Amino acid sequence: MVTQNPFSKYMKHKKKSTIEFRREVLSSKIMTRNGSGIFKEAAIPLEFRTDPLTGRTCRIVQYSTERITRPSLTALEKKSKKVTCPFCKPQIDKITPRFPADLVPDGIIRRGKAVAFPNLGPYDVYGVVVAISDRHFTPLKEFDAETIQNALLAAQDYIKSVQEFDSRAIYHFIAWNHMPPSGGSLIHPHLQSNAGYFPTDYQAQILQASERYYQENQANYWSDLLQAEKEGPRYIGQIGHTEWMTSFVPKGRLSDVVAVFPGKASIAELSKLDLEEFAQGLLKVFGYIDGLNLISFNMSTYSGFDKDRFWAHARITPRGMLLYSPIETSDQFYYQIMQDENICILPPETVAQELRKRF
Repeated sequence: MVTQNPFSKYMKHKKKSTIEFRREVLSSKIMTRNGSGIFKEAAIPLEFRTDPLTGRTCRIVQYSTERITRPSLTALEKKSKKVTCPFCKPQIDKITPRFPADLVPDGIIRRGKAVAFPNLGPYDVYGVVVAISDRHFTPLKEFDAETIQNALLAAQDYIKSVQEFDSRAIYHFIAWNHMPPSGGSLIHPHLQSNAGYFPTDYQAQILQASERYYQENQANYWSDLLQAEKEGPRYIGQIGHTEWMTSFVPKGRLSDVVAVFPGKASIAELSKLDLEEFAQGLLKVFGYIDGLNLISFNMSTYSGFDKDRFWAHARITPRGMLLYSPIETSDQFYYQIMQDENICILPPETVAQELRKRF
């Protein structure tokens, strides 16, 4: 199904833009005490970055990840079993809703052990939940590529069904909140996908900016970005046709990992092999996250309409409680929530350097 780009008619710009990684390194001077209580001047480094596509900004304020304490997974799993899990058998077959037959003829989508059914609390006109497997709890290091691939295929099947059923529902994505620190309400691994008539705010930003870049440069921003990053400190590696890097301006507190699918405009266009390669890369990212003593992450895909203007990609960011807090404190605070600006405490270049060892 070919979808017309709804943003192209709005983009009429004369000034050309180029990819520029703008940053400014400053410092905040304070008086600290030494072991004897004597004051001395110290400079705390700060870095301000601007996203070359959207102009979105973030601040890099480095903290050590050695303070991360791994939560007890045994205690978490035990606590989760005190309530009935709707994604475990036999509940998943008895209480979960079903799709209308004109949307999904079987009422449910199955891929291997992955099961997709309607979201009882949808965030858009069309919403699906994919129980990734029949296993109630899966630590990051125990996922396998086939299990992840089947879950992605089930979500993709749903997106394709929506596209055939409702030509107005042109905006969609696949998302994954894994474990409570990411906003996951159940520890049973599950994906979600939403589709509808309006883009999210961030979707609109990157689609508009990518279209603007194309009209100003007659080039695909994502292709140019990959070329610019390929020999740089944020490039991670390649698995099949999938390219991996970290984001110059992260959306997450612990940096983002970005997987780009060259030549594909939409997640709906990815082949079974593409999704297998993506799953293999996710496993490597999971290993890195687990090595930080973290158990959680957010993931989302992003799709466009024309491969000449936009390449489909995914963004994965580790999640955890505030690293340097003695209590369980969210890693989101007033900068992200009230000022729409991220504070990143783990430089993307450091993350890429560590991940390259795994790719």
